[in-house]
Amino acid sequence: MSTAKRIPVLGLTGGIGSGKSTALAYLHELGAATISSDDIVHELYSSARVIDPIRERFGDAVVDGAGGISRPALAGIVFADEAELRWLEDLLHPFVRDAVAGWVENQQKASPRPAIIVVEVPLLFETGFDQRFDFIMLITAPDDVRRKRVAAKLTDSEFRRRRAQQMPEEEKVRRSDFVFRNAGSRKKLKEFVGQTVATILAGDVQAVGDGAQETPA
Repeated sequence: MSTAKRIPVLGLTGGIGSGKSTALAYLHELGAATISSDDIVHELYSSARVIDPIRERFGDAVVDGAGGISRPALAGIVFADEAELRWLEDLLHPFVRDAVAGWVENQQKASPRPAIIVVEVPLLFETGFDQRFDFIMLITAPDDVRRKRVAAKLTDSEFRRRRAQQMPEEEKVRRSDFVFRNAGSRKKLKEFVGQTVATILAGDVQAVGDGAQETPA
């Protein structure tokens, strides 16, 4: 009996305000099975195995009315203190990795089969998660564009602090297979996503890392 060919797995990443969530939506439209690690974390914040240690460390101030973790309250603490952020990441990341691994395995066995499997991971390189994917897509954008996109959520100082806690964009570009500089055109972003999927499915990826196939906005 023949064995079904393994479905390629793409890791999608990008800094805050880059447009990676829009790229994820376009990938889904193209028939990809998609998941966001942020959604996994959101579910974990309702789980006792995560709530209990967070509550023990930070107190009731980070617990919402339903007994889960208040993400805004927790963010206000950890993004102002790098040591606390590292502690939280060390707690969450093993759970996220296990959840992603299980989900990808299920998608490989799914019927009907997706064209491609995509996992969005904001801190993909920072956590060493990039080693788990066949290909990496990076959505990047100039700082001024990114600041405008998140202006309703973050102050300028909060944006700068979060950006400083992430790997420099230049290093992410060097380590990615497909790079799109997203200065604002959704049409071009959608075209890039479609071209990337077609290239992967055709087995036509020529280079990785320093030879990344980079597309400007």
